[in-house]
Amino acid sequence: MTAVRAAHYDAATVEAFFNPKVVAVIGASPDTLWSRQLLDGLRGHGFQGRVYVVNPSRSSVLGFQSFKSVADLPEKPDIAAVLLGAKHVPGMLEQVAATGCKAAYVLAAGFEKPDQMAALRAQAEKLGLIIIGPNCNGYINAGAGLHLWTGPINRPYRHGTVALLGQSSGVLGALCCLTWDRGLGISFQISTGNQVNFALTDALNFLATNSDTRVVVTYVEQFGDYPHFVEAVQKCRANNTPVIVVAIGRSEAGRGAALGHTGAITTTGAITRAAIEAAGAIPVDTLDEALDRASVFAVTPPRSWRPVRTAGLISISGGWSALMGDYFADEGIETPPLPESVTKLLPGWVENVTFNNPFDITAQIYGFGEVYYQMADEMIKHEGYDAVSIMFGNWDGGERFYAPVATWQGRIQKPILASCIETSALKDTYRDWLDSDPLPNVQGGQALARGLAAMRDYFDKPGYLPQGWCNDKPKRWKGPAVATFPDMVKPLAAYGLNCAGHVTLLDHTGKAGKGKPSFPAVLKLESPGLPHKTEHGAVKVGIADDTACAAAVEVLAAIAEQQKLATWSIIAQPMLDLSDSLELLAGVVHDHVAGPVLTLGAGGVLAELFDKHAHALCPITPEQAELMIDRIGVRKILNGYRGKPALDTASLVATLVALSQFAYDHRGSLQELDLNPIVVPPAGTPTTLIDALARFD
Repeated sequence: MTAVRAAHYDAATVEAFFNPKVVAVIGASPDTLWSRQLLDGLRGHGFQGRVYVVNPSRSSVLGFQSFKSVADLPEKPDIAAVLLGAKHVPGMLEQVAATGCKAAYVLAAGFEKPDQMAALRAQAEKLGLIIIGPNCNGYINAGAGLHLWTGPINRPYRHGTVALLGQSSGVLGALCCLTWDRGLGISFQISTGNQVNFALTDALNFLATNSDTRVVVTYVEQFGDYPHFVEAVQKCRANNTPVIVVAIGRSEAGRGAALGHTGAITTTGAITRAAIEAAGAIPVDTLDEALDRASVFAVTPPRSWRPVRTAGLISISGGWSALMGDYFADEGIETPPLPESVTKLLPGWVENVTFNNPFDITAQIYGFGEVYYQMADEMIKHEGYDAVSIMFGNWDGGERFYAPVATWQGRIQKPILASCIETSALKDTYRDWLDSDPLPNVQGGQALARGLAAMRDYFDKPGYLPQGWCNDKPKRWKGPAVATFPDMVKPLAAYGLNCAGHVTLLDHTGKAGKGKPSFPAVLKLESPGLPHKTEHGAVKVGIADDTACAAAVEVLAAIAEQQKLATWSIIAQPMLDLSDSLELLAGVVHDHVAGPVLTLGAGGVLAELFDKHAHALCPITPEQAELMIDRIGVRKILNGYRGKPALDTASLVATLVALSQFAYDHRGSLQELDLNPIVVPPAGTPTTLIDALARFD
């Protein structure tokens, strides 16, 4: 991992950074969008601190008093918003620091090149400044009315519980608009831009203990210091603050756009997702999905949170009930039948009501409203439901049917929510009512299902990287830079990995080995200069006796000479009967951000049939190994099928865990490790490594 280490600031310093009492806006002008957005926002959102403008050609700007220079300000600013072009920024930072100010926001782009960023970072360190930016729109502290934001936000926003964090101001502006459409509010909105010395992970550490924030939605173009990201997510989890991550880089186009935007080299999509899950955050693919999965956390009190595996829903529409059944199923949330305590309450005269869950109570509810409240109470109290939602929306007088939500929220340890099938189905009178009443509500059926599933995943997938991950010293590799199977046997065996037996028959010195192969055998030419043996005909199978063995050795030695290999050896391994076994592929690559990443996939004839791979950061736990096995779709084969014996899953899990520990311990030098194949035999026989090739720095 080669990323620049993110700065670490004490809590008091960061608190003062985001809660200033005195703000200086340098370079503000009534002629620029940036100035209008920031100054109008400070006035419109009720910031109670003092705001001064620095503009030598004006006495006031947009109603704020203006001074000719920073030195002329009547008091030291707590933060300076520098709205000047890039070439003027370094000189202005000197003037800001001379006042004793320790924090700045820099709007300007133009620092994307590594040498430009290095110079700005060095200056900030010399001056003792924390800088948010450059190349960003700043931040919003909604609770304080602090709109230190220079970009457009085309919807009003309100104070709430969702923190928005990311490196792209444009994305955050769009997210802010989407929160309004969903009836959600924000606690903070923080754009870190090019992250000269205040990174996304620093902001995440701050939000972990912020009392206004229940859930963080973050857009990530680069992790930067990934171990610091892990530490920040773990701190959030310790304070019961879920983190939901939209990470780009699933496509080459996305990775290229990130490079052009912030100069950031992102990792691949599969590894990015693995890195998010390893830390204990919740990965999502889109902005809409991010807010959907944040929704239930945002509107329900934390004391009501629990892993939601089942749900009950009351609706006034059969169509809505049908849609919700599908949405819940898509997210793996079960909908158990209604309990008798509910069904027995329905009056006998009511017709055409089916006791399904989701429960279409029909428009006849207007005739048995008094019984409805008892039925809703029984559903909410029922132990078979981990969450209950009441879905009305655009029906006249429906507000009163949400009364059980208001009654039970926070009194029982499960999410109880009002909901509507879509935001567009919520009439304006309901919107006004919900805006003025803190009733837990989620607007959108898919959002409700995703939000409940996210709560389940928050509890079920806490991350598996240990505290202090990557703080220990890596082990030194003492073998060759390119290590073949014979080189790897002892090091891997030291971690409890079972390597196939082998004997050396001949090597580049002309020395014959002392061992005798077991027949039938497989002969291989092993050399750092010949990583792909099969392509050169350097693997001979089905060797039946000494005569065939001698002939194969002669052929392999000739290949070594033809390829001009400096070092090589010819080994023999017993030829295994794989008819009742499973072949898998496993490997490790060193990612420049996330470190060693373990990959597992099907091997042999199943490689094309099961075209799936699972990725995990090292080291993994046994639980994570089991999850990787499930993700590649071979569980039924391991359990035995169509008369085939069950295979030794326990030894496969142990192999994956040990392999990941080897990779983690040697992360300072290991670049690649390829194990092809790994053979999982019937239960009672250990998983065996047949071949290995590794590259170390």
